[in-house]
Amino acid sequence: MLNQTSVKKYSGTTRKTILVDELNSTAFSIIVGNTGVEAGADGRKIIKAGTPVTGSLTARNTAFTVAKDSSGSNNAVGVILHDVDVTEGEANSQVVVFGFIDISKLESDVVALITEAAKKSMRMIQFVK
Repeated sequence: MLNQTSVKKYSGTTRKTILVDELNSTAFSIIVGNTGVEAGADGRKIIKAGTPVTGSLTARNTAFTVAKDSSGSNNAVGVILHDVDVTEGEANSQVVVFGFIDISKLESDVVALITEAAKKSMRMIQFVK
């Protein structure tokens, strides 16, 4: 018998693509945490596509977090490839570490996170319009 209490319903949607060229990019599977992520009007904690994140690429099972500027520097290693819901805690995601990101496809609050310091720390990512 199926345990109905643990069945979750998700609506399928087409994922937003932020890459200019998907073939000339590199992304790694990671775990992202919800530390410092504020809930939206719907009560969900969403890390949006294009958000710079920090963490260790050699310990990707340790949760990555949203990167922030500190004293004129930033420790971002890449950007989140697709929106990820971290309302219930850590979630699986992908981080782009090499490629071309179409900045016109990012939401305005995400564009604000891509500062000059963040761009310097992500040397292999180019942001284009």
